Parts: sequence; structure tokens; C-alpha cells
Amino acid sequence: VQNVRTKSWTLAETGGSVTIPCHYDQKYKPHVKYWCKGYHWKSCSTMVRTDSPRTQSEVSITDDPTHPVFTVTMKNLQEKDSDTYWCAVETQEDDGHAMLPLIIRNNQPANQPTSTTACPKRSRGKPESTHQHGVHGRRWRGHALNRTSVHRGLVTRQ
Repeated sequence: VQNVRTKSWTLAETGGSVTIPCHYDQKYKPHVKYWCKGYHWKSCSTMVRTDSPRTQSEVSITDDPTHPVFTVTMKNLQEKDSDTYWCAVETQEDDGHAMLPLIIRNNQPANQPTSTTACPKRSRGKPESTHQHGVHGRRWRGHALNRTSVHRGLVTRQ
């Protein structure tokens, strides 16, 4: 049983925003929640915390203990924001966190809209980078991530 849960991964476009729900076990209601960036959880950089939320910045966090979920919003996304992020709870245990790969791609031209759907299951795999930056040149558990297909065709050009 996972004590903190979130989406398996998220795809967004430059200039856009994402809202990530981080569900947690009831036992974590009184604890500080935080959002951190970096491939390894133990060495990730904290971006925002519930005990000092920054509502005017590009990243904000809110906690709703009645539905045990905290929500992180990231605005004005750039390709450099593509990374591994963590929904985390400040505890003395080692089980209060969940990984979320966030992939930011360049906006499509107005005449080429896309539809997006996130994968519903959480994966413990890690993204593998190739020589290119951004969505092109990324793979997730053996599936190429590019402008026309993401994770077994769930994101397709219309």
C-alpha cells in the first residue's frame, strides 16, 4: 500500500500550467507536505511547502486534509521544467513520497492541435534520456515520447 499517490506522469506544453493532486494516507494529515524536483528523492530540491506556501510564484501548493490530498500547481511551464518531481510528506519514515515525471514540450502551431491523456497507472520505471532535450528523444519504459505518440498512443495528433 502506497502512503502517497499521484499520477504516473504528466505531459504539458510550454507556457501552460499543470495541477497535480497528491493523495496521502490519513495518518499524514498533521504533517507538512511539499513538492520537490530531482531524480533522487533523498537529494531533491524542495520547491514549495504547505507550511510556507508561495501563492504568487510559478509554483503553489494547497492542502485539503478533509479529502487527504494536497495539490501543486505549476504555471508558465518551460522545457527546462521537464524533470522528475516528488509529492512528499515530511516524516521520519521513508514511505511518504511518490514520483511524478513531468514532460514539457514546445507548443504546437495553431493549425495542429493535439489531445492529451495521462496514463492512469503509476509506474516505478524511470525515463531514459537520449541526446535531444524535451519530449523528442525521451523514452518512458520503452515507449518513445514525441509529438505524435505518447505512452502507447494515448496522446495523438488530431
